[in-house]
Amino acid sequence: MKIRCVIIDDEFPARALLKDYIERFPHLELTGSFKSPLEALPLLQSGGVDLVFLDIQMPEISGMDFLKAFHLKNILVVITSAYPEYALEGYQLDVIDYLLKPFAFERFVQSVQKAGDRLHQRNSDSSTTATAFAESREFIVVKADHKSYRVNVADILFIEGMREYVTFHCLNQKLVALESLKNLVEQLPAGLFMRVHKSYIVNRQQVKALYGNQLQLHNSDKTVPIGQSYRDEVRKELFNLN
Repeated sequence: MKIRCVIIDDEFPARALLKDYIERFPHLELTGSFKSPLEALPLLQSGGVDLVFLDIQMPEISGMDFLKAFHLKNILVVITSAYPEYALEGYQLDVIDYLLKPFAFERFVQSVQKAGDRLHQRNSDSSTTATAFAESREFIVVKADHKSYRVNVADILFIEGMREYVTFHCLNQKLVALESLKNLVEQLPAGLFMRVHKSYIVNRQQVKALYGNQLQLHNSDKTVPIGQSYRDEVRKELFNLN
């Protein structure tokens, strides 16, 4: 995972030192180096920055005042300063580390490790939350026949793709919608649905039996074909067969 970094310091030697340190790490990417926070603001607000190394004493606006005035959403901040008295205030503003100038490379490494740990935790939490949300969804909205239907996901037997359309085969109805299987795979809870063919997605709980390259379902007289490239995964995931 690349960590996109920005340096903000009005002193050239400080910027050069940080640039040198950053370039020693293959997973760090320097996306900008600025003499003032206001110069860096457009890049910071673009969403393309993960980590900022921010000086405190600068002519236009101090690093502390900048943090108070502008909310750097989803950006981690490491303060780099020659003034230790600002450390407590910095941590109150939720900076992840405070590098006291002059600092050695070994101390810089600790800040990078903290940033990496925080970003990894954030990504893990986000993935877990998204998965939990998807798995907990009880219905999806299907637009068909100029109407919007609330369809219980548990009632979907299987979904059949037909070029730019899909057919939802449900317990009590069949709906044809302008949609793609690729999009549906991303939307439907993976713990409940599985793609078994380039043209079919099945409800795992509705699978009754495997017969050759066909799946027999509990509540349907239709069988669903298994694509050759999906066969091994279907056998393993649905029937624990190798």
